[in-house]
Amino acid sequence: MTGHSSIVGGSTAGRVIACPASVQAVLALPPSAETTSEYAEEGSFAHAVMQKIMEDRRDRAPWSWTNASVRWRDQFIYDRVVTQQHLDGMIDPALFALSDLEQAYGGSFEIIGIEQNVVFPGIIDAFGTIDLILASRSTVLHVDWKFGQGVPVLAVTSSGQINPQLMYYITASRYTQPSQYHRKLLVGAIIQPRSAEPLTHTVIRKADIINFRDLLQQSVRIALRPGPLRVKGEHCRFAPCKLTCPAWIGPLIDLSALKVNTAPAKKSNAYGEYLAHAKDLVDAAALFKKEIDDQMHAFLSEGGKVPGWRLKHKTRMRQWIDETEVEAALKKLGFKPSEIWRRKLLTFEAADALARRKNRKIPDDLRVAPATSETTIARDDDPAPIVQPVVLVEKFQASLKLLMKGPGQ
Repeated sequence: MTGHSSIVGGSTAGRVIACPASVQAVLALPPSAETTSEYAEEGSFAHAVMQKIMEDRRDRAPWSWTNASVRWRDQFIYDRVVTQQHLDGMIDPALFALSDLEQAYGGSFEIIGIEQNVVFPGIIDAFGTIDLILASRSTVLHVDWKFGQGVPVLAVTSSGQINPQLMYYITASRYTQPSQYHRKLLVGAIIQPRSAEPLTHTVIRKADIINFRDLLQQSVRIALRPGPLRVKGEHCRFAPCKLTCPAWIGPLIDLSALKVNTAPAKKSNAYGEYLAHAKDLVDAAALFKKEIDDQMHAFLSEGGKVPGWRLKHKTRMRQWIDETEVEAALKKLGFKPSEIWRRKLLTFEAADALARRKNRKIPDDLRVAPATSETTIARDDDPAPIVQPVVLVEKFQASLKLLMKGPGQ
């Protein structure tokens, strides 16, 4: 989705609802606080490719799922050339997920909107674009492409809340073109092909739309009043106003946020509480550091001065020059052809994409997750199974008992 209001848009709707004060806080920042990154550029590129493919689907006949992306390979789109790796890793998996979504709701869908402009009701200058809208005789599908592979984005959060970005665009679309929605089931979907869950979707009720419309309108009214209260939470992850927020700055410069003067004894319950507070603090510091770095880079790029800091060129991985020239040079150094050119098994992503184009399925037993005894930390609401710890002292005591029994006992 591209284009958004300076007050509220799809990507900021959740933050505005959770923290209305963030509207004024963001507007108070200098314009140079807006930055981009390679990840954002890659996402924009993938969106542009999907737009081309969906326009092709809408305008051309016949159109086939199995070779929908092939004609775009080696084409220059957005800011780079489309490679087979792009198709295998992002584009084809996104198309497969879209096909699965359409089949889940009966099929026979036609495209009625690509990068569709929509306007949110009751809020001045609240607009945006929705990635894809499809309709059948009974259902309207709203699709949001996500091409990041870091933070997973779900249609419904673990707390049961419908993704506010989806709700913003579905609500805006419902009020922008009401004739498309008469007596139809509404569905919101997020397709994130490089996530553990490439496709998540949910049915949107009329009551959901009305409640979201009223809630966002009320939040914007609060946001525009003098001195609204600032609220810290998960909604702050991508908020540039962390830089000036007392709820963020205070704990970061005041270690009393750990709520203890020194770390308590490791065997006490207080130590667990200490670790919980410490973890919250360092996580906040990591988010805060990224925001400071991004805004400092933008400020310096615009000609600003930051004492002790300057710009430099990024270090890039060194790459081979012309392959033929490299091969000749390595042969002179004594390299064997088998040492210069190496073959390896294609990746699962590439094999899966090729199999889908051949209308085949890779057997599940060809790919397994290796067994592991390693563990990692997770929040209480993480859906993964709980691992019960095995205390080393208990293992030692059990071994000692066996040893004391002696052989044959």
